[in-house]
Amino acid sequence: MSRKLTLEEEKLRGELVILEERIRMKIRRICATNLKLPYERLAAGRHLKELCLSAISYLDRGDDIKLQDCLRSLRERGINI
Repeated sequence: MSRKLTLEEEKLRGELVILEERIRMKIRRICATNLKLPYERLAAGRHLKELCLSAISYLDRGDDIKLQDCLRSLRERGINI
């Protein structure tokens, strides 16, 4: 069951949802157009998507420690959250 999010948490969740959707759509476009990308780049994109989904889940559950780990990982990979 989700807890009540603060205004700041709602904003963060919204940013994460948009980011995950953009990554998912980019992966889908790459696969649909048969663009030739190294496997490592495609795998990195999928990993970013999973980090976003994990962060959203931890935010909803109120697990601040794991949420901060996900956000740190995203920032280390060049994603501004």
